[in-house]
Amino acid sequence: MNYLIDGHNLIARTPGLSLSDPDDEAQLVRLLRRWTAADQRRKVTVIFDAGLPAGEARHLSGGGVRTVFAPNNSSADAVLINRIEAIGNPPEFVVVTSDGAIAAAAARRRVAVQRSETFAAAMIADRQFSSGEAAQPQRPDAPAMSADEMQEWLALFGPEPETPRPAPKPQPASPPPTGKKKKKEDPDNDIDEWLRLFGYKE
Repeated sequence: MNYLIDGHNLIARTPGLSLSDPDDEAQLVRLLRRWTAADQRRKVTVIFDAGLPAGEARHLSGGGVRTVFAPNNSSADAVLINRIEAIGNPPEFVVVTSDGAIAAAAARRRVAVQRSETFAAAMIADRQFSSGEAAQPQRPDAPAMSADEMQEWLALFGPEPETPRPAPKPQPASPPPTGKKKKKEDPDNDIDEWLRLFGYKE
């Protein structure tokens, strides 16, 4: 869409801008550039009253915005009306002004008109929220603790107490070895055995 903008008329109705500011045209152009950057289909021609040099101001043009100053013997209103009358495709244009004479010229050519105060409010809102989504707050990741911070932590709170190990369970006593008990030796039996062996005793 192509926009023909009544520059000083828009400055007077844009919050934060003032016609008494010597830099008012440049400030408006900066806002318009941000607005056009949000949608590459927007093409703006902003026309101001007489300035030096007359015609297109190349140092203020660019970024989808063309800045034009009226000649000293004319006015922005006259330049706008001439451009409106020369439009060959009226549905593709919007005239931004709150001036009655300019709005009437646009109506004769069936060119859409948007009042400057309405356009200013929409431009500022679109410039601020052109991303479409508000930034979602993100929880920052916990930073790693440095060696110095670790020492400071230990000095304040001490080392982490160690978990005591459980006492070993008592082992059951080993069962006695199985088997027959050794027979206790009897010296008298041994003597009798020897005597029988050698025939001294039956």
